[in-house]
Amino acid sequence: MKDSNRRPLKVRGSVWSQKFASYLSKKDITPNQISIGSIVASFIASIFILFISNDNFFTIWISPILAALFIQMRLLCNLFDGMVALEGGKSTKSGELFNDIPDRVSDSLLFIALGYSITNISFGIELGYLAALFAALTAYVRVLGASMQAGSCFKGPMAKQHRMAILTIALILTPFELSLFATDYILIITLFVIAIGSFLTIINRTKTIYNTLEGK
Repeated sequence: MKDSNRRPLKVRGSVWSQKFASYLSKKDITPNQISIGSIVASFIASIFILFISNDNFFTIWISPILAALFIQMRLLCNLFDGMVALEGGKSTKSGELFNDIPDRVSDSLLFIALGYSITNISFGIELGYLAALFAALTAYVRVLGASMQAGSCFKGPMAKQHRMAILTIALILTPFELSLFATDYILIITLFVIAIGSFLTIINRTKTIYNTLEGK
Protein backbone atom coordinates (compact mmCIF):
# COMPACT_ATOMS: atom_id res chain seq x y z
CA MET A 1 0.00 0.00 0.00
CA LYS A 2 1.36 3.39 -0.98
CA ASP A 3 1.06 6.25 1.48
CA SER A 4 -0.66 8.37 -1.20
CA ASN A 5 -3.41 5.75 -1.41
CA ARG A 6 -4.25 5.89 2.29
CA ARG A 7 -7.41 7.42 3.61
CA PRO A 8 -6.49 10.56 5.61
CA LEU A 9 -7.30 9.85 9.26
CA LYS A 10 -6.43 12.05 12.24
CA VAL A 11 -6.52 9.08 14.60
CA ARG A 12 -3.52 7.63 12.78
CA GLY A 13 -1.38 10.34 14.37
CA SER A 14 -2.60 9.75 17.91
CA VAL A 15 -0.20 8.44 20.53
CA TRP A 16 -2.30 5.40 21.46
CA SER A 17 -2.72 4.22 17.86
CA GLN A 18 0.98 4.59 17.11
CA LYS A 19 1.93 2.69 20.26
CA PHE A 20 -0.48 -0.14 19.54
CA ALA A 21 0.60 -0.31 15.89
CA SER A 22 4.20 -0.53 17.07
CA TYR A 23 3.20 -3.34 19.45
CA LEU A 24 1.47 -5.27 16.65
CA SER A 25 4.43 -4.74 14.33
CA LYS A 26 6.68 -6.59 16.77
CA LYS A 27 4.35 -9.59 16.86
CA ASP A 28 4.03 -12.41 14.36
CA ILE A 29 1.04 -10.72 12.75
CA THR A 30 0.88 -9.55 9.14
CA PRO A 31 -1.13 -6.58 7.82
CA ASN A 32 -3.04 -8.97 5.56
CA GLN A 33 -4.11 -11.03 8.56
CA ILE A 34 -5.39 -7.88 10.24
CA SER A 35 -7.32 -7.04 7.07
CA ILE A 36 -8.96 -10.47 7.12
CA GLY A 37 -9.80 -9.80 10.76
CA SER A 38 -11.99 -6.91 9.62
CA ILE A 39 -14.15 -9.38 7.66
CA VAL A 40 -14.45 -11.62 10.72
CA ALA A 41 -15.52 -8.66 12.87
CA SER A 42 -18.05 -7.54 10.26
CA PHE A 43 -19.42 -11.06 9.89
CA ILE A 44 -19.99 -11.30 13.64
CA ALA A 45 -21.58 -7.84 13.62
CA SER A 46 -23.89 -8.89 10.79
CA ILE A 47 -25.01 -11.95 12.76
CA PHE A 48 -25.95 -9.77 15.71
CA ILE A 49 -27.76 -7.38 13.34
CA LEU A 50 -29.86 -10.29 12.04
CA PHE A 51 -30.91 -11.07 15.61
CA ILE A 52 -32.26 -7.55 16.22
CA SER A 53 -35.99 -7.61 17.01
CA ASN A 54 -38.40 -6.73 19.81
CA ASP A 55 -38.67 -10.36 21.01
CA ASN A 56 -36.63 -10.29 24.21
CA PHE A 57 -33.88 -8.53 26.14
CA PHE A 58 -31.11 -10.10 24.06
CA THR A 59 -32.59 -9.15 20.69
CA ILE A 60 -33.58 -5.66 21.86
CA TRP A 61 -30.50 -4.60 23.80
CA ILE A 62 -27.61 -7.03 23.51
CA SER A 63 -27.65 -7.72 19.77
CA PRO A 64 -27.51 -4.11 18.51
CA ILE A 65 -24.92 -3.04 21.08
CA LEU A 66 -22.65 -5.99 20.27
CA ALA A 67 -23.11 -5.30 16.56
CA ALA A 68 -21.98 -1.71 17.13
CA LEU A 69 -19.00 -2.96 19.13
CA PHE A 70 -17.84 -5.33 16.39
CA ILE A 71 -18.25 -2.60 13.78
CA GLN A 72 -15.76 -0.56 15.77
CA MET A 73 -13.47 -3.59 15.88
CA ARG A 74 -13.73 -3.73 12.09
CA LEU A 75 -12.65 -0.08 11.90
CA LEU A 76 -9.72 -0.76 14.22
CA CYS A 77 -8.59 -3.54 11.88
CA ASN A 78 -8.90 -1.10 8.99
CA LEU A 79 -6.74 1.37 10.89
CA PHE A 80 -4.00 -0.97 12.03
CA ASP A 81 -3.53 -3.03 8.87
CA GLY A 82 -2.18 0.04 7.08
CA MET A 83 -0.18 1.27 10.04
CA VAL A 84 1.49 -2.10 10.55
CA ALA A 85 2.16 -2.31 6.80
CA LEU A 86 3.75 1.11 6.39
CA GLU A 87 4.90 2.36 9.78
CA GLY A 88 5.78 -1.19 10.81
CA GLY A 89 7.59 -1.95 7.57
CA LYS A 90 5.53 -5.07 6.82
CA SER A 91 3.95 -4.05 3.53
CA THR A 92 3.54 -6.70 0.84
CA LYS A 93 2.99 -6.61 -2.92
CA SER A 94 -0.48 -8.05 -2.40
CA GLY A 95 -1.34 -5.46 0.24
CA GLU A 96 -3.67 -3.49 -2.03
CA LEU A 97 -5.83 -6.58 -2.52
CA PHE A 98 -6.17 -7.08 1.21
CA ASN A 99 -6.70 -3.36 1.70
CA ASP A 100 -9.76 -3.11 -0.55
CA ILE A 101 -11.47 -6.49 -0.92
CA PRO A 102 -12.16 -7.01 2.82
CA ASP A 103 -13.82 -3.60 2.96
CA ARG A 104 -16.18 -4.49 0.12
CA VAL A 105 -17.08 -7.78 1.79
CA SER A 106 -17.52 -6.10 5.18
CA ASP A 107 -19.81 -3.36 3.89
CA SER A 108 -21.93 -5.88 2.01
CA LEU A 109 -22.29 -8.15 5.03
CA LEU A 110 -23.42 -5.29 7.25
CA PHE A 111 -25.85 -3.54 4.92
CA ILE A 112 -27.44 -6.70 3.55
CA ALA A 113 -27.89 -8.04 7.09
CA LEU A 114 -29.44 -4.72 8.08
CA GLY A 115 -31.89 -5.01 5.19
CA TYR A 116 -32.94 -8.50 6.25
CA SER A 117 -33.42 -7.38 9.86
CA ILE A 118 -35.92 -4.65 8.94
CA THR A 119 -39.58 -5.58 9.38
CA ASN A 120 -41.56 -2.32 9.22
CA ILE A 121 -41.30 -1.95 5.44
CA SER A 122 -41.68 -4.54 2.70
CA PHE A 123 -38.55 -3.56 0.75
CA GLY A 124 -35.96 -3.63 3.51
CA ILE A 125 -33.99 -6.43 1.83
CA GLU A 126 -33.85 -4.56 -1.48
CA LEU A 127 -32.76 -1.41 0.34
CA GLY A 128 -29.96 -3.31 2.04
CA TYR A 129 -28.66 -4.65 -1.27
CA LEU A 130 -28.90 -1.17 -2.81
CA ALA A 131 -26.87 0.35 0.02
CA ALA A 132 -24.27 -2.41 -0.39
CA LEU A 133 -24.08 -1.81 -4.15
CA PHE A 134 -23.62 1.94 -3.83
CA ALA A 135 -21.05 1.50 -1.06
CA ALA A 136 -19.05 -0.82 -3.32
CA LEU A 137 -19.29 1.63 -6.22
CA THR A 138 -17.84 4.46 -4.12
CA ALA A 139 -14.70 2.35 -3.74
CA TYR A 140 -14.76 1.29 -7.39
CA VAL A 141 -14.71 4.92 -8.53
CA ARG A 142 -11.85 5.71 -6.13
CA VAL A 143 -9.76 2.76 -7.32
CA LEU A 144 -10.56 3.53 -10.96
CA GLY A 145 -9.39 7.10 -10.50
CA ALA A 146 -6.15 5.92 -8.93
CA SER A 147 -5.56 3.49 -11.81
CA MET A 148 -5.99 6.39 -14.25
CA GLN A 149 -3.31 8.40 -12.39
CA ALA A 150 -5.89 10.83 -11.00
CA GLY A 151 -5.02 9.96 -7.40
CA SER A 152 -7.17 8.29 -4.76
CA CYS A 153 -10.27 10.37 -4.11
CA PHE A 154 -11.64 9.81 -0.61
CA LYS A 155 -14.28 12.54 -0.76
CA GLY A 156 -17.69 12.07 0.84
CA PRO A 157 -20.34 12.85 1.82
CA MET A 158 -20.61 9.12 2.60
CA ALA A 159 -17.14 7.60 2.73
CA LYS A 160 -16.48 4.44 4.73
CA GLN A 161 -15.93 6.17 8.06
CA HIS A 162 -19.18 8.12 7.63
CA ARG A 163 -21.15 4.97 6.79
CA MET A 164 -19.82 3.15 9.82
CA ALA A 165 -20.36 6.13 12.14
CA ILE A 166 -23.99 6.46 11.09
CA LEU A 167 -24.58 2.72 11.39
CA THR A 168 -22.96 2.59 14.83
CA ILE A 169 -25.08 5.47 16.14
CA ALA A 170 -28.21 3.87 14.71
CA LEU A 171 -27.45 0.57 16.42
CA ILE A 172 -26.91 2.30 19.76
CA LEU A 173 -30.26 4.13 19.44
CA THR A 174 -32.23 1.15 18.13
CA PRO A 175 -32.73 -0.59 21.53
CA PHE A 176 -34.57 2.48 22.82
CA GLU A 177 -36.89 2.55 19.80
CA LEU A 178 -37.54 -1.19 20.03
CA SER A 179 -38.28 -1.10 23.75
CA LEU A 180 -40.54 1.96 23.51
CA PHE A 181 -42.31 1.53 20.17
CA ALA A 182 -41.41 -1.96 18.85
CA THR A 183 -40.44 -0.42 15.49
CA ASP A 184 -37.22 -0.24 13.47
CA TYR A 185 -37.56 3.10 11.68
CA ILE A 186 -34.11 4.22 12.84
CA LEU A 187 -32.55 1.35 10.90
CA ILE A 188 -34.75 2.10 7.88
CA ILE A 189 -33.71 5.76 7.86
CA THR A 190 -30.09 4.71 8.31
CA LEU A 191 -30.15 2.53 5.19
CA PHE A 192 -31.83 5.31 3.19
CA VAL A 193 -29.21 7.83 4.34
CA ILE A 194 -26.33 5.47 3.55
CA ALA A 195 -27.73 4.58 0.12
CA ILE A 196 -28.44 8.18 -0.89
CA GLY A 197 -25.20 9.45 0.63
CA SER A 198 -23.18 6.76 -1.15
CA PHE A 199 -24.86 7.63 -4.46
CA LEU A 200 -23.92 11.29 -3.97
CA THR A 201 -20.39 10.20 -3.09
CA ILE A 202 -20.13 8.29 -6.38
CA ILE A 203 -21.14 11.43 -8.27
CA ASN A 204 -18.82 13.67 -6.25
CA ARG A 205 -15.79 11.42 -6.72
CA THR A 206 -16.51 10.92 -10.41
CA LYS A 207 -16.68 14.68 -10.96
CA THR A 208 -13.45 15.21 -9.02
CA ILE A 209 -11.61 12.54 -11.00
CA TYR A 210 -12.97 13.90 -14.28
CA ASN A 211 -11.84 17.44 -13.45
CA THR A 212 -8.40 16.15 -12.46
CA LEU A 213 -7.97 14.20 -15.69
CA GLU A 214 -9.19 17.10 -17.81
CA GLY A 215 -7.04 19.60 -15.93
CA LYS A 216 -10.00 21.64 -14.73
